[in-house]
This record gives sequence, C-alpha cells and structure tokens, in this order.
Amino acid sequence: MKNYRFLAFIWATLSLIGCNNIAKPTLPEFETFTYEVSDDESYTVKIAYQRIKNIEESDIFAKIEMQNYLNSFEGHEAMTDSTPEVDLEASAKLLVEEYAGYAFEGGPMCWYSMDQTSFFVRDNTVLCYETLLESYTGGVHGGSALWYECFDLATGGLYDFGYLLDGEWEAAIKELIYAKLTSENNIIVESAEHLPPFSTATLSEQGVVIVYQPYEVASFDEGIIAVEISDAEISAAGAPLLWE
Repeated sequence: MKNYRFLAFIWATLSLIGCNNIAKPTLPEFETFTYEVSDDESYTVKIAYQRIKNIEESDIFAKIEMQNYLNSFEGHEAMTDSTPEVDLEASAKLLVEEYAGYAFEGGPMCWYSMDQTSFFVRDNTVLCYETLLESYTGGVHGGSALWYECFDLATGGLYDFGYLLDGEWEAAIKELIYAKLTSENNIIVESAEHLPPFSTATLSEQGVVIVYQPYEVASFDEGIIAVEISDAEISAAGAPLLWE
C-alpha cells in the first residue's frame, strides 16, 4: 500500500509538470517609449507610448502595433515609401514642431501630453489600449480626451463598438446608456433619443464601457464621463456580442 501511494505521488507530480509545460499562447510584451521636450516657458511635449517589443513573434502583433501607431500619431506619421518602418522618435519630433509653432514670445505656455497604457481582458483574448491626451494652445482652458482601442488577439482586428447604436437595438441601447448617465452625472441631453454617438468605448470583463468626452453630453466641468453596460444588458436589448 505504501508503494502504491509513493507511485501515485510520483505520477501526480509528473502530471503537474506536464501540465505546466503545455505551451501557452504568446501575448504581446510591452515597453514604454517616452519622449519629453520642454522649451522654458514656451511649450512642453510629453509622450508615453506603449510599444509591442516582441512583434517578430507574430504577424498579428505587428499588425496591432502598426494600427496603434497610426491611431496614436495620426497626422504625425513619420513614414514614407522609402522608410516604411515605424519611427516613433521622428513622429514625436513632428509633434514638438507643431506645438513649438503655437508658442510665441509673451504668450501662454503650450503643452501636449500622451499617456498610454495597455491591458488584457476576456481571458487574455483581447488587448486594449487606453490613451489620455491633454493639450493647450491658448484660450480659457486646455483640452483632454480619453481614447480606447480593443484588438482581437486571434485576428488582430480592431473592435468597433459603434454597431451598438446602429441596428434595430439602437433605441434600447440608447435608453440603457441614458439611464446610467442620468443616474450618476449632470448631463445636458434632454432624452435618450437625442443621445449623440459615443466617441470611444472599451471592452471590460463584464461588458462595454461607453466613454463621452468633455462637452459631448455634459458641461466641461463634468469632464470625461464613462458608464458600463454589461453583456447581459446588451443581449437583453437585442444586440449581438461580437466578442463571444
């Protein structure tokens, strides 16, 4: 009996080792590209961008990295036919040139800030980026915006949550969002029917987080507003769950 128990222990240990050695799906690995330039009292540019450092391991990772770069540096892409590779430093310098152009002697301090983070949801099947942009080029106050992008790690495809307001379920989804907005915020939209399209959204573990930028549904003082609608609520409204 003792020998049996000893052999059982050995087999259990070997089984555990075998399970631990099963290849797990490779996930993107990140490094933060940072860039900061300040010219005394004229302008400041700060960038923290999440770059996938193991893109050589997967064509999908390379696809996601390129799309995130294009979205993050829109209008400041440092790519030509002769230099098709991503050049983050060159793109950052283009942003510096732009904000240096806004500055003038005796004028207000201009600034630009990109603060990007990344995270995984739904059992590591979806990669999401959160990007907070803040800037000031003059006027009463600066501007801020929060943007999300969610990628299917199986295909590299970018989720477009705009479909939630484009279908026979539109009215029900609007009522759902409106109820959550009015229960937590002082919004200026009179009814669910007049609710504008949301700027951006992200997949969470339980559902979808809907985000409105300043001025879209409330005053500037209310800031960026976000509400979450669950998978169950979305299904009950009649909309499909594209991430299942």
